[in-house]
Amino acid sequence: MAEQPDKVESSSRKAESNWGKKLFVGALIILLGFFYWLLIYSGGVAVHHG
Repeated sequence: MAEQPDKVESSSRKAESNWGKKLFVGALIILLGFFYWLLIYSGGVAVHHG
């Protein structure tokens, strides 16, 4: 009976680590998409002096 709480803890730890990994990959994709739009799609960053 002492083994059951350990199994529950380890499965919840796995779920948390998978969620963190998905969050990291999702944020990375969004960041790469933003920089693609900023630098390539929009024509690059141009400095304008008045």
